[in-house]
Amino acid sequence: MLVHEPADGPHVDGHRTWQEPADAGRCLEAGCGAGDAIQCTYVDRRERRCLTHWCSDHIALVDGRPCCRRHAGVLRAIGSEPDAVHTLPDLENRAPSLVNWVGCHIDASLRSLLARYSDPEARVAGSSTRPGGPPGQRKWTRHWKALSSTGIDLSISLEVYEAEDTIVSACADRAEVMSAEPPWITARRQGLDLTPEQDAAARAYFYEDLISALEAELVSRSAHRGLRASA
Repeated sequence: MLVHEPADGPHVDGHRTWQEPADAGRCLEAGCGAGDAIQCTYVDRRERRCLTHWCSDHIALVDGRPCCRRHAGVLRAIGSEPDAVHTLPDLENRAPSLVNWVGCHIDASLRSLLARYSDPEARVAGSSTRPGGPPGQRKWTRHWKALSSTGIDLSISLEVYEAEDTIVSACADRAEVMSAEPPWITARRQGLDLTPEQDAAARAYFYEDLISALEAELVSRSAHRGLRASA
């Protein structure tokens, strides 16, 4: 599955454009401004439509639907099931695309952790990005579980709440072990101009921190259950 990094909202004259009228069909990509741009087709669960416009070079397609980068990431994260339409987050919310982006980058490492610290006969399975939680506390989650003949041996997950859609939480058996804002979001929010090397290093440290926090918790839980990590 093709995954794009969650994009920050484009700005025109300092204002976010999720609900602001765009400039008569001109592309909002910085430095572009091409005419005859295509409007994003994303409509959230409140039936609000994204009003941003993008030229053919900067529009993204999801199942044939033209979308801005932010909402293309949301749709790719959620999938195209019929019930997904009723769970689409608000226009300005990045929660599902962020948790999906991070999950895709460390998927192999998380599967390896579960295989190492669960029963040798267990099978590791992952989930798609799904919503959960009561109204006002909605979150988007990706799960990974070690399944054996007796049920779920271990589970880990990544979560992003809609109310705090820049914070990624890592959980082991539903217990939070780490919560942090990804460095690329912090850099954009603070207006930091990182070199490609600095950006890559910051991302790598962030992913490593998530994996290390989860592994430390799995080590503890495995010890209590009398299991030893496999090689």
